[in-house]
Amino acid sequence: MTFRWSDIRALLAHLDAEANDRAVDRDQAKEEARRLMALYPGMANLLTPIVERHSRQAA
Repeated sequence: MTFRWSDIRALLAHLDAEANDRAVDRDQAKEEARRLMALYPGMANLLTPIVERHSRQAA
């Protein structure tokens, strides 16, 4: 599998928006994090908290 910087840029854009109190599509953020975990299993420790946070906030 090829590492794509566009995936990382999308994640960083989401985290930046969240950190700066800008609107975030929580469902999209959660799904993006899950997709990245499937593509890059080594990033699971970084991405799992994002999925969990957005799952709790959506509930």
